[in-house]
Amino acid sequence: MQYNPSRRTFLKSTGIVAAGAAGAAAFGLSGCSASATAKEAASDETYPEGFSAKDYADSSVVFEPIDDIAEEKTYDIVVVGAGTSGLPAVLTALEEGASVACLQKEPTAIAQGGGDGGICLEESTEAGVLIWLQAWRESCNYRVNMDLARFFAYHSGETSMWMAKQSKAAGYPPADSWSLHFDFADGQYVTQTKNAFGVKPENNGNLVRALADYAASLGADMYYSTPGVQLVQDGERVTGVIGKAKDGSFIRFNAEKAVILATGDYQNNGSMIAKFAPDLARFTCKQTNKTGDGILMSAAAGGYMTPVGHSKQMHDMDAGPYMMIDIPFLAVNENGERFMNEEVPMHYWDEALRFQDAEDPGKFCRIFDNNYVETATSWGFKPTDRDSLLKYVPGAVENPTGVIKDLIDTHRCDTLDELADELGIPADNLKKSVERYNELCAQGADTDFGKQQQYLAPIIEPPFWGIHQWIRLTAMCCGIAVNGTYQVVDRENDPIPGLYAVGFGAGDLCGDGDWSLYMGNMSCGSCMTSGRYAVIHALTGDLVPSHPATWEETKNAEGYRKDEWLAARDA
Repeated sequence: MQYNPSRRTFLKSTGIVAAGAAGAAAFGLSGCSASATAKEAASDETYPEGFSAKDYADSSVVFEPIDDIAEEKTYDIVVVGAGTSGLPAVLTALEEGASVACLQKEPTAIAQGGGDGGICLEESTEAGVLIWLQAWRESCNYRVNMDLARFFAYHSGETSMWMAKQSKAAGYPPADSWSLHFDFADGQYVTQTKNAFGVKPENNGNLVRALADYAASLGADMYYSTPGVQLVQDGERVTGVIGKAKDGSFIRFNAEKAVILATGDYQNNGSMIAKFAPDLARFTCKQTNKTGDGILMSAAAGGYMTPVGHSKQMHDMDAGPYMMIDIPFLAVNENGERFMNEEVPMHYWDEALRFQDAEDPGKFCRIFDNNYVETATSWGFKPTDRDSLLKYVPGAVENPTGVIKDLIDTHRCDTLDELADELGIPADNLKKSVERYNELCAQGADTDFGKQQQYLAPIIEPPFWGIHQWIRLTAMCCGIAVNGTYQVVDRENDPIPGLYAVGFGAGDLCGDGDWSLYMGNMSCGSCMTSGRYAVIHALTGDLVPSHPATWEETKNAEGYRKDEWLAARDA
C-alpha cells in the first residue's frame, strides 16, 4: 500500500502505483523528513499542479511519504475535522450503523455561526424550488455550481430538521426554530426551516462541542489534537488518513468506506491566500488554524482547486448590532476622512476598503447623531433602539447579554472631539468630514461620492455615535473541486474513490466573489448538509437517509414557530 501518492501522474508514468510502498521507496519517495524546511526546499515541480512547497509549509499536511506508523486503527468512516460539517458527518455515520473516528486538529470541537437554514421540500412546490434555485443563481451573478446548489436545495431542509433533533438529543436544543415562507409567481412557493443554536457568544461553537460529546457517548472515537496530515491510497482509491498524535507519532486510520475531509477553509494559509485570493491578503482573519489541510491532502491525492476567484465572507456584526450594518451612515477611514459612497452592504464593504493604504484595510468608522432612529426608519431600515445600542458601548451596560464583550466597539459622546478620541481617529479631520457632509446634506446633492439624496441627513444632534468597524475574513467559500455528491474529483472530473470533501473546503456553491446573503444561515446549513449527505452517499451509494427527519414531526415539535402564512393556512 502506498502512502500519499502525491506525484500521482509521475507514479503512473513510472508504473509503480501497484508496486506499493516498497516500490516507492526504491524511487526515493519515502523516508523523508516531514518538516517545513524540507517542504520548502523541494522543487515546486514535485508538488501537485497549481500548488507549491510554501502552500504545504503553511499547513499541517506532511507532503513527503510517512513510513514510521506507530499505530493502526480501522473504521468504516473516518472524518477529519470536528466542526460544522464534521459533526453532522460523524452523527450520520453512527445513525447509519457505521463505525466512525473523527480527527480534530484542535483540542476541542470548533465552529462558527449561530444557526442553520434549509429548504423544506414538504412545504415547497416543485417549481418553487426551481425558481428559488434560479434566484440563488441571480444573487451570485450566475457564477454558481448548479450541481452543488441542487444538492443543497433538495437535502438542506431535512438536514436542518434533523439538526434540531440532534441538538436536543445532545442537550443543546435550538434557542429558536422556525419557518419562513416565500411566495413566487403563479402560486409557487418555498418554505425555509431555520434553527438558532443559542445567542452570541453561545452559538454553533457550543453546539458542536455538545454534539461531539454526544457522538462519543454513542460510540464515535474522537481524536483531539490529532490533525489529519496525509491520505493513504491503494492505487486510485483513498483507503485512510494518517493522523499526527500529540506526542508527534503517526497513527494510520483505515477507512473501509470513505474518508470525509471536513477541515474548513484556507484563510490562515498565507501562501494560498496570496495565490487564490490576493485582494484579501492584507485583511485580518477571524478564524485561526484554517490552513487548507483538506484541500492540500486532496490535491496530493489527485484533486484540483476550484477556479478563481473564490467566494468569501467578510463580516463585522460584533462592533455594533446586526440591524445597523447596512444603514448608509457617514463612513470615515482611520484618518477621519470620508472615503466612499456609503450605499454599500456590509458583505461588500471590503470591495471599497481593499483600496485603502493601510496595513489592515478592514478598519473604518460609521458616524451618526442621536436622531439616527428616526432618520434610518424614514429610510426604510429598522435600526436598533438607543437603549439596546448601549449594550455595544464598552462599559455602558453592566454585564451586557447577546454581545461579545471583547469585540463591541460602539461609542456615544457629547462632542465630536470626544467621539474621535474614543474611536482613535484625528478629531480635526473628523470634524472637517462632518462639516463637509452636512454641507452636502444642506445642498441636497452628494457631489463628493454620489450618495442618493434620500440618504443624506446631517449630523447635528448630540450625543454623537460612532461604530468602529473591523471587517475581517470570516470564511473562504471555495475549495477542492467536488462533484454533485461531494466526492473529490481529479482533473478529468472523475471521482477519486473513497474520498469526500465537505463544507467550505470543498467546491464552489457560490462561485461569485462575495457570498450572497440571499438565504439566511445558508452558509452553515450548506456545511451541515454536505457533511451529513456525503456520509450517506459513501455508505449507501444513494442520498436517502435511513432515519430522515420529517416536516410532520418538526412542525409539531415543542417551541417550533410556523410562518404566519403556514399557520393561517393550516388553521
